[in-house]
Amino acid sequence: MTTRGKIVLTVLILGVVGFGVYRWWDKIAPTNGPQNQSVDVAKVKQEIAKAKEMPTDIPLLAGTNAATLVSRSAIPAVTGVSDYSKATKDGKLVVEFPINVWPGWAPIIMANAGLEPSDQSVFAKKYGFYVRLSIVDDPVKARDLFATGQSHVLWGTLDMIALFAPELVKDSRTVPVVCQQIDFSAGGDGVVARGDVHSINDLRMAGGKRKKVVLAQNSPSHYLIMSLLIDAGIDPGDIDFKWAADAPSAAKIFVQDPSFDAFVGWSPDIYVVTDKLKARLVVTTGTANHLIADVWAVRNDFYHDHPEIISGLVQGIFEGIDMVRADPKNAARALHAAFQIPEEDCAKMVGSDGGVAEGDAHLTNYRENSKFFLDPFNPANFEVVWNSASTIYKSLGTISTTVPAAKVKASSVLAAMADAYKDVRDLSQPTFRPDALSKLSAEAGAGQVLTKAVMVAFEPNQSKLNADYDSTIPTTLEEIGKLAGKFGNAYIIIEGNTDASRKGIVPPDLVRQLSYDRADSVRRAIMDKYKFDPNKFKVVGNGWDNPLPNCTDPSNAEQNKRNRRVEVKVFPLETGS
Repeated sequence: MTTRGKIVLTVLILGVVGFGVYRWWDKIAPTNGPQNQSVDVAKVKQEIAKAKEMPTDIPLLAGTNAATLVSRSAIPAVTGVSDYSKATKDGKLVVEFPINVWPGWAPIIMANAGLEPSDQSVFAKKYGFYVRLSIVDDPVKARDLFATGQSHVLWGTLDMIALFAPELVKDSRTVPVVCQQIDFSAGGDGVVARGDVHSINDLRMAGGKRKKVVLAQNSPSHYLIMSLLIDAGIDPGDIDFKWAADAPSAAKIFVQDPSFDAFVGWSPDIYVVTDKLKARLVVTTGTANHLIADVWAVRNDFYHDHPEIISGLVQGIFEGIDMVRADPKNAARALHAAFQIPEEDCAKMVGSDGGVAEGDAHLTNYRENSKFFLDPFNPANFEVVWNSASTIYKSLGTISTTVPAAKVKASSVLAAMADAYKDVRDLSQPTFRPDALSKLSAEAGAGQVLTKAVMVAFEPNQSKLNADYDSTIPTTLEEIGKLAGKFGNAYIIIEGNTDASRKGIVPPDLVRQLSYDRADSVRRAIMDKYKFDPNKFKVVGNGWDNPLPNCTDPSNAEQNKRNRRVEVKVFPLETGS
């Protein structure tokens, strides 16, 4: 979807669906506590490895909440638990499947021939059951319908399921069993900033002053910014977070109050504000395109009682993806009928290629689902996203305990379909151009999203990775691999740096070559393990020319240690075009 298209969509949604928010839960919020809780970034990484008027010419989603800040509050408790509904139609079970307003659900709407149970549905014709789709945008309401058995399915982003899971697993019947990924957010979420904030690293506290950021609590926006801050090595406690009632409110508050350095929100607000104000789009899930995964989960009791229905749902949705890809215009008409959004705007949401490289969501076919659920070497797989979200929310005090990924992941469902889908290919891989990274380097970091500094200790004058010499090397390489996987639509520059302790003794060219060789050994190790496109990476050797701030004394052993580092820099795919 183009930026201009997103602006048009915003204006039209205002008059049609009011708030038009596709994924927000205004009733979820973290437990009471300090406004800015300090987080041990290193510990989080370790656990993961294991009042001005708004300008009238800026249209924003109206939402149902006033554009005012809110306090932190507790996550509402589950209202009750009971057995699931066993309603039938013509002797066939009706699966109650709530969805929210989001283009990722186009496949199931297409496969079901609309929202209501229908004999024209793929599920009825091929798999012997009916599906009733209902629009339930409030995820707390969706969770409670799931717990009380009024619905069999819970929609959500995987980080949202991780947030709900600790309460839902208290009753074995309502353990959320995640069976399928429907999409990755592909540009629908992002960070917008003004002033001197050009990258995530610029949110770091400077001169004793914290950057001020407004966002909606415990939404995909919250998970997005926390994940990015931790990747950049920034303690979230060093950010002056302010909470809005929902994401549209966050956007409006940012516009009204220039004291805010940034807001985190989603499409189309992030594009409207960027276009209309002197603000910049720092990063979106178009670049961090393997961070926010939309999935559906089924109740554990239903999962065990009806394995044939679960298999039918998965296969029917895959068939629906094919239908969307074959006829995106018809998919747009189906969304229009379901969501009551103008058809032309639904077309932009879906994308002219049916959610491959265009639209707000990249629909994930069987091969991509297989990589997500079954590939242990995929640096952006189910466990990586689940563990990251669980650890972040626990570190913030939002949840008191985490649920193991194995308790909720139904990998056997997809594994059983391997032969049937053996010819399906991965459509998620972007094209990386060999000449693009040289342009990025020449622009001295223009357009850079994030820099991650990591320490890799090498033996003196050696460039070979030696885990016996530095036992943290495997963990560090995994961190870099996960970062590269998370930013699937991004170029990665790996820069090697040395200290200046031998300056004036050793020729600069030799030191620069050593730093290059060390960075390249990191690149090669990541490539060997994760099989990335080689054109995604570039290696740079800085030698001693790039010391850290306040680390410029070559006689200081501690400063020298900090300067012997590798930096990983992330650039959006379009920056190199």
